[in-house]
Amino acid sequence: MDMCKTGRVLACAAAVLTLAASAREADALRAALAAKTQTLSLGAGALSGCVLAAGGETVPLAFGRVGSVKAPVAAATVRGRGRAVAISHEAFLSPDRTDHQENVAFLRECLLWLAGGRKPSVIHVDVRHGSLHVLLEKAVTDVRIEPLANYDQLDKLPATAVVVTSPDGHSLVAADKLAAFLDRGGRALCTVVGWGWQQIHPNKSLRSDSPFNKVFGPAGLFTANVTVDPGKNGLFDVTKDADLPGLSADDALELTAEGASLPDALGARCLYTLGSLAEVLPLDDTRWLPKLTALAKSASTAFVPSPERPLGSTRVRERLAYQLFQDDWLSDPERVWPASPAAGVYPGVPAKGTKRETRDVSVDLSIPRWHGTGLFAAAGEPLTVTLPEGAEKLGLRVRVGSTTCRVTKAPHWRRAPVVDIELPLVKKETKFSSPFGGLVYLVVPAGAQGKVSVKVGPACPAAWFVEGRDTPETWLAALRSSPAPFVELENDHVVLSVPKTAVQNLADPRPLLQVWREITDHDARLAGIPTTRTSPERLVGDVQLCAGYMHAGYPIMIPTGCLRNLMSEKTIRTGKEDDVWGFFHEMGHNHQNPAWTFDGTTEVTVNFFTLYCMQKICGKSIRETKMGADSIARGVAAWNAAGRPPDKWFDDPFLALDFFAKLIEKYGWESFEKLFAEYQTCPPSELPKTDEEKRIQWCRRLSRIVGEDLSDEFKFLGVPPAPKEKSEILTRR
Repeated sequence: MDMCKTGRVLACAAAVLTLAASAREADALRAALAAKTQTLSLGAGALSGCVLAAGGETVPLAFGRVGSVKAPVAAATVRGRGRAVAISHEAFLSPDRTDHQENVAFLRECLLWLAGGRKPSVIHVDVRHGSLHVLLEKAVTDVRIEPLANYDQLDKLPATAVVVTSPDGHSLVAADKLAAFLDRGGRALCTVVGWGWQQIHPNKSLRSDSPFNKVFGPAGLFTANVTVDPGKNGLFDVTKDADLPGLSADDALELTAEGASLPDALGARCLYTLGSLAEVLPLDDTRWLPKLTALAKSASTAFVPSPERPLGSTRVRERLAYQLFQDDWLSDPERVWPASPAAGVYPGVPAKGTKRETRDVSVDLSIPRWHGTGLFAAAGEPLTVTLPEGAEKLGLRVRVGSTTCRVTKAPHWRRAPVVDIELPLVKKETKFSSPFGGLVYLVVPAGAQGKVSVKVGPACPAAWFVEGRDTPETWLAALRSSPAPFVELENDHVVLSVPKTAVQNLADPRPLLQVWREITDHDARLAGIPTTRTSPERLVGDVQLCAGYMHAGYPIMIPTGCLRNLMSEKTIRTGKEDDVWGFFHEMGHNHQNPAWTFDGTTEVTVNFFTLYCMQKICGKSIRETKMGADSIARGVAAWNAAGRPPDKWFDDPFLALDFFAKLIEKYGWESFEKLFAEYQTCPPSELPKTDEEKRIQWCRRLSRIVGEDLSDEFKFLGVPPAPKEKSEILTRR
């Protein structure tokens, strides 16, 4: 799109928005809020959901960020004769938010607008909201709080009554009563956390099963499975400058239809609006879905995202086409889908005409999580999973694809945004295909017992080395004959899943698996847990990750750019590469204990495992790692000279790590081994319940283990002095 045309489009959009704004009831609320508030506080530990102000009478009120995109976290709308305000987390209204006066003012103005400009004398509060009345009573004095036990009560309330509720805490049937209440003039302040609802209801869809979306979708207000971050200083913005181009679906559709590409910021905003909306629109929607579909069909079908040619936010139509295809696939995965051209980028496709086979896979149900099959499902080719009689009740699932990274919200796609799928096995035979293919797994729930044989295929045989079962000779033969583009190396501690190109020169996987066995054993010893495992850890290579350079979890995700080091036993043992620090770090996250990780130290205590493995595996002392850098020493000296300010300590993970490193150097790793083992064996009643208790127990327990009072060392963290009788701290558990 040329700049003149872009300017005309934006000017036209602005004019349309100006005309529309003059007719919206909720603009009065936004103006009142902008005069009284600037920010909202969510509080520590809560993660905001989102609201989508798709169009019509819906007016966004407060904003956070999704990446670089400004995204609403509160909005007001009109349905029928009624009014509603939606806020994307009830923690915005929790009692402890009374210390942030702007939250109180925000709530007050919302209640006044809902009640038609006057102070409501009665507010009917959903019993699910617990102590929410504390903030309500502070926002509106002399108000009477009446409990709302269920939506049947709505039929008996006056036409303009004010209720505070969370629609997604009720049934779809009950939602009809809330809709009827609003249509006849009711007023509702609603909290909604789309991502939280989806987490609680993994087998349901925000598209068809969310009571909130059922009630407010017709009014142009939705929630989606999105988390929204705060802006500066951890706060969310309240602003009157909220009608940004591309913020509403109607506007984003008009802008996107004008040209093949948009400026980065505008394109990203349109993508967020349209993409998030596409995920939650009901399949019978006639307002937006036909336009989204037509827009996607006008996209260039030749664009395949790759590391060499990423698909960025300027290509709105192409990204939207991928996302609509993805949404259709994930909403109806149990059918035969055609292969996507993007499968060739990741996870890859086997050569045409190569062999396929069906296998009987024996599954030990006492080992939870993923079980490899040695098969790779080719993109677009039907795969059938057949269970023996009664196994459909075991809770088994089938997974195609090793990665768990879904990168739909990323500013650039280096591959298709979603390439993995997992289906429940609840019938004798399940037949489907993945548009992208991948290694095939059978997924076992925790707590199952016994063994079962499952028939899987047809699919490509993949090179798969299992320690104790295979030899270097059988491995090399499988590597030569396998048409699958992915391979796996496995023992009872770890499974490595990587593209075949990463192992072309690996003649014997045993030394590599051995070093990873040692890494996980050392982590277990430091954590104070058994070295035997209920299931092995997994590491997977991917061309694009959804978080960080690497990230922990099941599986641990590794960028393909550092697979050379991941697959080199020699490199790991020398510890020369930064990637090795990263491998130890991410595996450490999987062994961290929240009982001894207090707020602000997640990226600090994890590196105990990093340093431990650098010594045990690589033979490097603490100061022979990056902890020996001059910059760290200078930072520590400056911090001590400044009086050890805690804010600086929490802001610098390596400064914080140096504090613990000195304790390790003085008292030895054995003291930390004993400390963490103690947390594993002590009764739950003795574990810390608050962040303050975590810090105090750190000091008290370690003091007893080393036989010295460490209160002065931990003083800057708010740990109180030791008891007057210092012997008490050294003898009492």
